Amino acid sequence: MNAVRQIIDSNVLDGVITLPRLFWNKKVEIVVSLVEDDKAIPSLKIADIDALLVGSISESLIGSIPHSSTSLDEYRAERLGKYECAD
Repeated sequence: MNAVRQIIDSNVLDGVITLPRLFWNKKVEIVVSLVEDDKAIPSLKIADIDALLVGSISESLIGSIPHSSTSLDEYRAERLGKYECAD
């Protein structure tokens, strides 16, 4: 049987496959092999896989990328106004 094996961070699989808590924040081995019976698994289109990945990735990035219309000086002034007198 031909297979491809690779060790990766389990965090890369977040949103792609559900892993047991024991696997979180650990290195895991991924093994990919051919399935002889095409009816053994449902057929997925590239768009379906992209939709799964984009949803989880975009949700994790919400708020981390600044709006392009706001300058860094404007962000700095906003933050200073909010937090300069925080104890």
